[in-house]
Amino acid sequence: MSKVNNRYFFFLVFAISIVAGIFAYSIAAQQVSLPQRVSKLRGEINTIQTSASNFDDRLRTLREWGDDLASRGRFTPQVMPVMFFRALSSGLNQESSRTISSWTQILGFIEDNYGKTGEFKRTDKNQLIAGEFTTLTLEYTVGAIEAKPGGIFRIGQHFMSDGARIQNSNPQGPSFVTFKASRQDVELENTTSNWYSAYGGFRAPEPMPAVRIKTGTLTRGDKITITLGDTTGGSKGFSVQTRDGDNYRFPLEFDLAGNGVFVPVGVVSNVIIGSGPALINAIVPSVAGSGESFSLRLRVEDKYFNPAAFKGGSFTVKLDNKIAGQIKIPAGEVSGRLDGIRIPKEGAYKFQVVDDIGEISCQSNPILIENNPGQRIYWGELHGHSGWEEGTGSVQRYYWFARDVAFLDFASLTGHDAMMIRPAWEDIRRETAKVNQPGRFVAYMGYEWTVGIDNGGHHNVFFKNDKGNYVTAWDAPRLPQLYEKLKAIDAVDNVLVIPHAHQTGNWTYNDAEIERLVEIYSMHGSFEYFGQKFLQRGYRVGLIGASDNHTGHPGYSPAQISTRGGLAAVYSPTLDRDGIWKGMRDRATYATSGQRMVVKLSVDDKTPGQSTGIGKMPVIRARVLGTAAIDHIDVIHNGQVEYRSDYLSPVDNKPVGIQVMFTSPTETPGDEVKFPLNGVTWQGWIEVSNGTIASIAPLGADHITDKFVRTDFRRVWFVCKTRGDFDGVMITLTDAPSDTQVKVRITSVKRDEGPQGGKLPYGVSEPGTAADRALYEYTFKANETASTQGKFEVPQFGFVYARKVNAAGSWDAKFSYRPAKLPAQNDYYYLRVVQVDGEAAWSSPIWVGEPAAKEKK
Repeated sequence: MSKVNNRYFFFLVFAISIVAGIFAYSIAAQQVSLPQRVSKLRGEINTIQTSASNFDDRLRTLREWGDDLASRGRFTPQVMPVMFFRALSSGLNQESSRTISSWTQILGFIEDNYGKTGEFKRTDKNQLIAGEFTTLTLEYTVGAIEAKPGGIFRIGQHFMSDGARIQNSNPQGPSFVTFKASRQDVELENTTSNWYSAYGGFRAPEPMPAVRIKTGTLTRGDKITITLGDTTGGSKGFSVQTRDGDNYRFPLEFDLAGNGVFVPVGVVSNVIIGSGPALINAIVPSVAGSGESFSLRLRVEDKYFNPAAFKGGSFTVKLDNKIAGQIKIPAGEVSGRLDGIRIPKEGAYKFQVVDDIGEISCQSNPILIENNPGQRIYWGELHGHSGWEEGTGSVQRYYWFARDVAFLDFASLTGHDAMMIRPAWEDIRRETAKVNQPGRFVAYMGYEWTVGIDNGGHHNVFFKNDKGNYVTAWDAPRLPQLYEKLKAIDAVDNVLVIPHAHQTGNWTYNDAEIERLVEIYSMHGSFEYFGQKFLQRGYRVGLIGASDNHTGHPGYSPAQISTRGGLAAVYSPTLDRDGIWKGMRDRATYATSGQRMVVKLSVDDKTPGQSTGIGKMPVIRARVLGTAAIDHIDVIHNGQVEYRSDYLSPVDNKPVGIQVMFTSPTETPGDEVKFPLNGVTWQGWIEVSNGTIASIAPLGADHITDKFVRTDFRRVWFVCKTRGDFDGVMITLTDAPSDTQVKVRITSVKRDEGPQGGKLPYGVSEPGTAADRALYEYTFKANETASTQGKFEVPQFGFVYARKVNAAGSWDAKFSYRPAKLPAQNDYYYLRVVQVDGEAAWSSPIWVGEPAAKEKK
C-alpha cells in the first residue's frame, strides 16, 4: 500500500473509531450516571491515555460535568465551553488530549474545593466611562486554599476590547497592571501567562499579566491587590473600551503548583457607561398609511454611539420646516418618543430634530406614506452574542438594547451552540419568551451552529415557536446532518437556517425547505458574492444583513472588526411572530449595511422572494428612499449588472464635489469554499491642483480610527479600513476651473492578517507628511470624471473610485424599464443600492418561473 493510501487508511480507521465511540457513548450514557462517569474519568486520567476509543466519551463527560457544576452555581464557565469546542472541532490530537487532562483537574478542583478559594472583588468607586481612562482596584482575599511559592495568579481581559490591553511590562503605558501582597514576607515576581481563551487570545494564546509567588505563603485572610491602570509610574490609567455594557469581566485564575493548570478563583463584573451627549438619532417606521398615527423615537448617544450619560433636555421635531412636536427626555434616560404623528398625503418624508439649544441635530430615516399599505417594512437583528459565550453582556441587556436603544422590531440572540452550557440555554429561552410582545417587539429563539468550514461553516438556526429541542454541533457535526436532524425534531415551517460568509457557510449545500435566507453583510464585512454563490447554483435564497455583534449592541453596531453591523429588513403586514416569520420564509427581505433605506422592487406584479411568469418581457420597477443621497442603483440579472440608474452626475446650478472612494473585494478566486479575503487599511493623501478645497465630508467612515483630515486648502490626509464596503470623502471646491486635477497618493496599504479579517486597534491617528513616498499614485482631471467614473486598481488590494458629482443629490429615486432580452426559466433579478456615503442595500431576488421541483412550504 502506498504512503498516500496508508494516510487515507489511517483517517478512515480514525473516523470509524470516532463514530463507534459516539455510538458506544450513546449506549453507555443511558446506563451509567454522570457521577459514575466522572468518577471513572478522574480515576483513569493519569493512568489511561486519551485515545480514539475514549476521546468522545471523555469530552462529553467533561462537558456535562461542567454543565452540572455551573447549574449548581459552582462557577461561571465562560472559558470552559470554548476549550471543549476547540477539542471537539480538532479531534484527537496532542492539544485536545492536554485539554481533557487539564480540565479534568480543573473541574475536579472546583468539585472538591467549592467555597474554599476565597473572595475576589473590586474596592474602588471609579466609573468606567467608554473611551476614557480610569483606575480599578481589585482585591483577592485568600480562602482555605493557600498560595505557596511557585504558584501563579493571572488576570484576563476580554479579547474584543478595543481599549489598550492590560499589561505589566511598561509602567508608563496605558492599562499598566501591578500586583501587591498584604504580607511583608511574601515576595511576588512579575511575569506573564499565555492564556488561550476569550480573556486572553481567542485565536491563539496571548500573554496576560501574571505574578508568581517567589517566597512566602499567603494564608486565609491574606490579600493580593491588583491595580488596573496604576498611574504611579506615569501611565494614563486603564484604557476603557469604547463600547458600554453591563457585564464587563476580569477573571482571576490561580495555578497552585506552577504546572500550567489554572483554576478559576473569582470574576469581577463591571458596568461601562457612555460619556456625555454628542449625537442624536431619530427613527420612524419605514412605511405608514396616509393619516395613520405613528411615533418618532429618539435616542441620545455619546461620540462612540453608546447611550449617553444624559442630564435631560427637550428636542423639537420638525417636518417640512414645521414643528410637529416636542420630545422631553428626563435625566438618566437615553431615549424618548413623539406619538400621534399623522401625515395625510402620500409621499416620501424625513423629520428634522434639534435640541433645545441648537447644538445637536439629526435627520430621521425616510418614511414612505402610502394609501392602505399591504406590506410594512420591519427591521431586525438575526446574529448576535452575549457573555454566555465569547461575547460580553447579559441576555437581558442584549434584548433591552435591541428594543429600546436600536429601536428594532425583531431580534434573536444566536449564541454559539458548542460554547454554551445548560444555564445559558435556559437564560436565553426565558428572556426571549419574556420580551416577545406582538405589536411591539418580536423575539425568536435561535443559536449559531458552530463548526469549521470543512464541515459546513457557521449557520444560524431559528425557531418560530421554541419547543426546547435543538440540534447542536455536538449532535450534528456536519451540515447534511444538521438539515436532517432539524427536520426530524420539528416541522419544516417552524425552522429556519441562515448561513453567513464569515466562518464561511458551505454554498455547495442548501436545503430548500429550511435554508431560505443568506446573510451577506455583518461587522466582518460586505459579502454580496456569498449570496451570489448560492444563487448561481440555482438555490432560491433571500438576502439579509446582520451584525454578529459581540458587545451587547445588536442592531446598532459601530465598526469594531471590519465594518459596522448590517440589518435585516422584512416585508410583513403585521409585527408578530407569524408575520415576520412568514416574511423570512417567503424570502420577502432585503439586506442593508446598517441604514434604514426603503427598498421596493417588482418584476411585473411580483416582489422579492416571489416568481414571475415565463415567456414574456417583464417590466422592472424600483423605488428607493435613501438615508443619504443615492449614488446609483443596479439591477442584477443572474449575477451581472443589467441596468444602472445613476443619480450623482453633475447638474447645472447644483453644487459639485469630488467623491473619492476606497474599497477592497472580499471574494476569493475560484469556487472553493474559503474564508473571505481580509480587510485592507489605506493611508495617504488626496491633493488638488488648480482648485481650492472649501470643505470635506467623510463618507462611510465607520471605524473610530477612520480619518479624513483637510490639512490645508489643497490637501486631505486619510487613513481608513475596508472589507467589501466603501470608505471615502466628498471634497467641495470653491474654485474649480476646467483644468482642476486631483491626485490620490497611497503611501501605505496593508491587508489584515489572520482568519478573522483583523481587529482593532489599527491604523494611525495623526497625519504623516505630504512628502511621504507614494506606493501608488493616480491623477485625474475632475471634468473628465463628470460623465464616467474613474476606476483605478491597486493590485492585490482593491480599487480607488473617483468622480465629479452633484454634491446635493436626491435621496428619493424610482425607475422602470424593460430588459432588452427575454429572461429564461430560473433567471433572477435583484437590486443593489449604493448611497453617496457608501452605505448599501440588496433586495432578495425575484425569479423567473417556478422551481422545477416545487419547494415545500
